[in-house]
Amino acid sequence: MLVSMKDMLQHALRDGYAVGQFNINNLEWVGAVLSTGQQLRSPVILGVSGGTVKHMLGLKCIHDIVVNAIDYLNIDIPVALHLDHGNGFETVRKCVQSGFSSVMIDGSALGY
Repeated sequence: MLVSMKDMLQHALRDGYAVGQFNINNLEWVGAVLSTGQQLRSPVILGVSGGTVKHMLGLKCIHDIVVNAIDYLNIDIPVALHLDHGNGFETVRKCVQSGFSSVMIDGSALGY
């Protein structure tokens, strides 16, 4: 099950530990990060970049791969699926609709 990254990080802050964010680029990376997090009993953040969205056939496909991997591997640690450096409102909207549990808009190219 995906969890809110906000809740995950508030828990980590309160209890004094860090949570790693790992960019995923294919199915094998998803499995490796989830399995390692499970083995270490550590929450994980799965980061998705714009390039990954194209490479892994879209936001819904990425979400479904992650959710199915969590189920298949019997993952019971907190997992957040995060859009990393999104490029606009439309991308963020599509991430939320696809089931992502965290999004970040990169406004560095925008004017004040």
